[in-house]
Amino acid sequence: MLSRIDYNGISWIDIQSPSREEISKLANELLLPSSLSEELLKRGFHPEAENYGDYIYLTFHIPLYDEREQYHHPRELDFAVSKTCILTLHYEPIEPLSNCLKKLEQDMNLRKEFFEKDTQKILYYIWKKNYEYLLSELDHIQKKIERIEYRIFSDGKTAMIEEISLLRRDMLDFSRSLRPHGMMIEEFSPLARSLFGPEFSKKIRELSQDYRRLISLADNNKDALEVLYDTYNALETRRSADAMKIFTMLALLTFPLTLIASIFSIDALARPIIGSENDFWIILGIMGIVVAGMLFFFKSKRWI
Repeated sequence: MLSRIDYNGISWIDIQSPSREEISKLANELLLPSSLSEELLKRGFHPEAENYGDYIYLTFHIPLYDEREQYHHPRELDFAVSKTCILTLHYEPIEPLSNCLKKLEQDMNLRKEFFEKDTQKILYYIWKKNYEYLLSELDHIQKKIERIEYRIFSDGKTAMIEEISLLRRDMLDFSRSLRPHGMMIEEFSPLARSLFGPEFSKKIRELSQDYRRLISLADNNKDALEVLYDTYNALETRRSADAMKIFTMLALLTFPLTLIASIFSIDALARPIIGSENDFWIILGIMGIVVAGMLFFFKSKRWI
């Protein structure tokens, strides 16, 4: 699927899941180097920034939420950038990119502002909006963490460990996709200055600050999840220990009662108390005294 905006001699072309024929056609139209065309056809697993003559090639991954799988899935986004053209290529829908394209298609004033003299404002706009979208994704993760934190100390603890574990994996995937952006920004900075001039350095610094902010927030969320995970395990261990203590106390209390009842049930010729007046109540009283003594002993030892 191909979308494009052409204005004032500047073009933004966005293509999803391109075929070799589509890339070949674009390469002829945009005068892409053959090595860059081949690079665009390959899936990238690591972020990078490379110079291809009149074009700069960028590739990185955007961690976007997958509703079906319920975790952040990294989606590849490739750029081929020249002074008069930006080509964006991806294999899955990328919502912030689609939002940028739609807004520039509908807002003529915004198009006039960004399609001014070269592609640097468009590139900055796309990059900035992607980072803003990721910031909102981190806000959603933060809200989930706050809900888990509340539930840990409330009564509703069903399947809590599974929920925390899934969110930990989600946060790990998010950070793993985002962290390599720092290296890619460093590689891109000198290439961008050579293409757009020194005035683009300010925009690179702003993008770098946005990246550092995202990483800092992601690390905070990751640390919070680790603390919540440890806290939940500690609380569950304490609850299990309390339950085991109760069952142990019950076993210790019932053992002497069982022993006393067994002794008085022995079929022997001489059985004290058995057969005398009020023998049942006497035996019951002995059991009560034993239980009271054991409870007093446990209380003095602070076991209960």
